[in-house]
Amino acid sequence: MLTSPARSLILTCGVALALFDLVALLPGNPDAASTGSFIVVVAVQLLIVWRLLHRSRIAWSLVVLGSGFYVVGFVLLGAPYETTFTVTCLLTLMLLGLLFTPPVLAYVFGGDDGVV
Repeated sequence: MLTSPARSLILTCGVALALFDLVALLPGNPDAASTGSFIVVVAVQLLIVWRLLHRSRIAWSLVVLGSGFYVVGFVLLGAPYETTFTVTCLLTLMLLGLLFTPPVLAYVFGGDDGVV
């Protein structure tokens, strides 16, 4: 697990999730009013990245579904798009691109490879 190239890609996904949270903290975002809910969201995202590092297909599916629904919602919203909304959609597309790379797919859906 420690030498897999998928590990660095999964950690990059974690960084993309953190950037997504930082964009939510920009001024003028009415959804980030509660720090308690923000801490819960960050904790869930940390749990998902941790489970991805342990080959969880459920965590991979949750990230793909959440990101996919975000992009579909972005398209269905229609133009004109705000800058922060465009940036978060690009981060989400980058996250999807990282999760669909062959090393991550082989890592999550591959065999056991003797990892304990």
